Amino acid sequence: MKWDLQAFDVLDSTNEEIRRRAETGVAEGLAVLARQQTAGRGRRGRAWESPVGNLYLSLLLRPQLGGKPASPAQAATLSFLTVVALAEAVELAAPQLGPAITCKWPNDLLVGGAKIAGILLESRTRPDGNLDWVTVGIGVNLAHYPEQTPYPATALAAHGVSVAPEDFAPWLLARYGYWYGRWQAGGFAPVREAWLKKAQGLGKPVVVRLPDRELHGRFAALDDSGALLLEMPDGRMQTVTAGDVFPAG
Repeated sequence: MKWDLQAFDVLDSTNEEIRRRAETGVAEGLAVLARQQTAGRGRRGRAWESPVGNLYLSLLLRPQLGGKPASPAQAATLSFLTVVALAEAVELAAPQLGPAITCKWPNDLLVGGAKIAGILLESRTRPDGNLDWVTVGIGVNLAHYPEQTPYPATALAAHGVSVAPEDFAPWLLARYGYWYGRWQAGGFAPVREAWLKKAQGLGKPVVVRLPDRELHGRFAALDDSGALLLEMPDGRMQTVTAGDVFPAG
């Protein structure tokens, strides 16, 4: 993958900039970096704080598998690819943190059990049901992290690592390009294997919080679509496609 990295001092949102470009027919490989966002957002429309010093990067993809446009279900597994590439980029920036880097289902990256990065995938579907384009939005806490959050958060600076967004971005793009090539050639399987090697809680008791209830069981595996397979106390396997996962106890 050859990336066209374009950096801006200020944007409303890197995802919005990619969307605007995608709708004009720009080819995949565009990467937009902003030193600051005025309207950054996370999952479920949540505001994403964007202080100067952190990484705000979005990628334009027009994903294909086997020479054909990917389906929405296939492209959904790009979230796992993104976290794998992020994990490897963070390890390049801070090799000493390697053992502390874990992947939290479905799409968070942790260091020492605290969130250091988040992603947001957005897309447009063609009339035939296949994808026209996918925007991969990535935020990494390099210098700052939010303190008023329902979960622990951290930044590379909190671990004594100083790296500028412009220096971190090429590491991330290199690892993303590698894994995107693997995904295009082999589908989700190689990405799934790499993600599971750093999966937080794999094989251990977890609690999955859903909007209306909690599920208690053992994090057994991921299925071929990226859904979490939860082994229930009675031995049956429960497929979880959305929810928040926490260690049991």
